[in-house]
Amino acid sequence: MKRKPILVIEHCEPTLSEWLMLEYKHAAKLWGDKLVFTRVSRKKTSEVLQHLGQVTSKKAKDFYAQRKCVVLDPQAKKPLTSKDCATFDVLIIGGLLGYENPQGRTKTMIADETAFQTRHLGLLQLSIDGAVFVTKAICLGMNLKDIEIAQEIEIVHDAVHSTILPFGYPLINNTPMITPGLVKYLIKS
Repeated sequence: MKRKPILVIEHCEPTLSEWLMLEYKHAAKLWGDKLVFTRVSRKKTSEVLQHLGQVTSKKAKDFYAQRKCVVLDPQAKKPLTSKDCATFDVLIIGGLLGYENPQGRTKTMIADETAFQTRHLGLLQLSIDGAVFVTKAICLGMNLKDIEIAQEIEIVHDAVHSTILPFGYPLINNTPMITPGLVKYLIKS
């Protein structure tokens, strides 16, 4: 990456669940420095997240009002490109755990509240860390169309029970990139 933009995760969930924390930790590991969590209003959540990146209680639209920003919104009309990574100072991802049927919360909670441009990361709803992985791959020069994404994955618990995760997961050597610790979390839950 010639010029690494700031990556913002706009924390929009009411609590910091174990699942959300697993995704945030992996997102921080994937992106490295220049990671900021915005809209973090609870002191305890702020204390936990400051070990992963910079934290502010302000919304991204207020914290970065004077910067060139883009919201990564599944409902955007244009895809994110490596040229965008060189153009925008700040890339904003929704810190939202998805539903089986997408609710459009990134659009209503983040994109519609700003005058920022929007881009999408494909047709599938991604996990937070999956979105960070795809964003980084694009910023490193890959084209979105060349990034393989599984439509859903099944976590097998035993011979009878399994969990279907109806989200897009990037594939690395035909293996879905699953949040570290998520399988163990789902099995114990």
